[in-house]
Amino acid sequence: MPDYLIPYEPPLDVLLELAELSEPALEFAQAAALVGEAFTLQEVARVQSVTALSMLSALEETIAAGVIGFRGKGLAFRSPGLRRKLNTRISAPVRQALLRGAPPHRPAEPAAVAPCTEARPKPPAATERSLPMGRMAEQAPESLMSALLLCRENPGRPLDPHTEVALSRALTQAPAPVGRAAGGDTDAAQILALFGPGETEQRDRARAIVATRGRSAVSVVAAMVLANLDWAAGRIDQALEWGHEALRMDQDALPVAWRPYPSHTLAVMLIHLGRFTEGEVHLARTRELAERLDHPWALAESSIARGQLLMGTGRTEKAEAEIRAGVARAQRVDAHLAAAHGLSLLSLMTLAQGHWSEAADQIWRARSEIVAQPGALRPARHDWADFRVTTAGMDAAGAVGLLVKRFPDLLTKASVFLLDAGGAAHLVRLCRAAGEKTLAAAVTRRAARLADQNAGHQGLAAAAGHAWGLLHQDADALEYAALQHSVPWAAAAASEDLGTMLLERRDGLAARRHLGTALEGYRAIGALASVTRVESLLRKAGGDGPRGAGKAVPAPVPASATPTGPGRRPGRPSGSRPRSELTEIEYGIARLVAEGLTNQQVANRVSRSPHTVNYHLRQIYRKLDVDSRVKLARVLH
Repeated sequence: MPDYLIPYEPPLDVLLELAELSEPALEFAQAAALVGEAFTLQEVARVQSVTALSMLSALEETIAAGVIGFRGKGLAFRSPGLRRKLNTRISAPVRQALLRGAPPHRPAEPAAVAPCTEARPKPPAATERSLPMGRMAEQAPESLMSALLLCRENPGRPLDPHTEVALSRALTQAPAPVGRAAGGDTDAAQILALFGPGETEQRDRARAIVATRGRSAVSVVAAMVLANLDWAAGRIDQALEWGHEALRMDQDALPVAWRPYPSHTLAVMLIHLGRFTEGEVHLARTRELAERLDHPWALAESSIARGQLLMGTGRTEKAEAEIRAGVARAQRVDAHLAAAHGLSLLSLMTLAQGHWSEAADQIWRARSEIVAQPGALRPARHDWADFRVTTAGMDAAGAVGLLVKRFPDLLTKASVFLLDAGGAAHLVRLCRAAGEKTLAAAVTRRAARLADQNAGHQGLAAAAGHAWGLLHQDADALEYAALQHSVPWAAAAASEDLGTMLLERRDGLAARRHLGTALEGYRAIGALASVTRVESLLRKAGGDGPRGAGKAVPAPVPASATPTGPGRRPGRPSGSRPRSELTEIEYGIARLVAEGLTNQQVANRVSRSPHTVNYHLRQIYRKLDVDSRVKLARVLH
């Protein structure tokens, strides 16, 4: 249980002192309580999204009241346990202000930690007492290594000096596997270098280690670092290949506490891609290893990952139970990053059920877990959940303003578009509603580029098609996304977007059909807030709510599987009147393909990406009941 949830009653004189504090001073004390018993002014400023200079008067007041005092080079609460009491008494307005105001974590300001340049500052000696930013040094080595090995979204960010000291200590203290010689300082130095500044330098070092160190523990870690670097850069196939390479190496060379993480890393990547069956195989391996080794950190992380898999397949009740169990386990062993991940997932589930206050509380608790494990490890997955919960109920303009100001990485990082099958579509939807079409177009291009670079991944193509369909109000692209999304709620969202667009075009019959599909999908996964919203849209479309829901959009069926393909009416000869079957853009693409042009050449002609041409071509094949370019040419001629 987190210490701020343990009941505590400070002395009466302390409570009176708190009662006499001004509102700014009380907010300062509460923000400091979120950081820890000991803290620095810069850490509190980061939580409150203000400059350290602006907080000096509040600091002076809390010192004069006897609430806070100096300790070494930092600050601390004077009364033992007062931090816990403050955390339990944070008012809703202050909590909301901190929730909506704190920026994504970044390395501390230059006054606290110098930027990583050629003249990098020397970390403090291991014998020195760590300041709050170095609390990670006090954690078990297993917790620290799990946080680093699973750092998929920010692998290129350098470690802060205190975390560097903690990592060095963890590596040198890690016991060698039975029957093997300890790697000593050499292995520790090589692994530490893998988390140094500069993505290019990290990659070069990791490749050199894999090439020269055989199948050693250092090589396994290097392969995992390469997998994380490629994943963050959007090179999915390369990331998966490095993940498999790490598994092919000698797992017995790893210290026991690290062994579950190669399979766990690969499992989570596959789950994000919607490849749930493969992900479950590797997750089962992780859990078996964790249970055999009695590894509490890996057990907690595997429970949360399994909950994420269950979320992706629409089994929300089981997912919630699994994630809650994982969070409880993580908190018992101080696996703060794992707990934050689980709480972030729970906040998204709770938000989908329409309970914003509870979702905000879960994000708040996730933040406290992240602050408890500082360093360059804050994951993008938490920022995404933070943004979704924080902006729920805000108008579109306000949400986009917060996105640009506080969460700019969500617009540029490839890994963000891998976290959420409907993430790109959500951002485009928000930007269009706010009138920021340029920003919406930039998000769409980013999603399309990711899909183009990873052509074999259906989920990425569906996400890009969903974003394109929203941006250009392209019914075919939205229908394609609804059919191709492997994640149920993302497919339901695409159907809702299509139904909403058709409703605006006054095509009530088609709108009811697609909104009905969305309604069924949302009901199946327990997204109650979305169910209510779609029921309202159905009433506007002239339906009768739940009873008027239409049938689901049929999945694509190969022409060879049935004499009547999904794009044909029964009894019609194949290929008759193709012009009337296709939209204008589809007909133009079909003519160019029939003339023998490649997808790239067609894309150049119609000013679209090859990916866009590809999914339009799929629609053409379906509607005309053909399965090759040759047959398409015959139909058109």
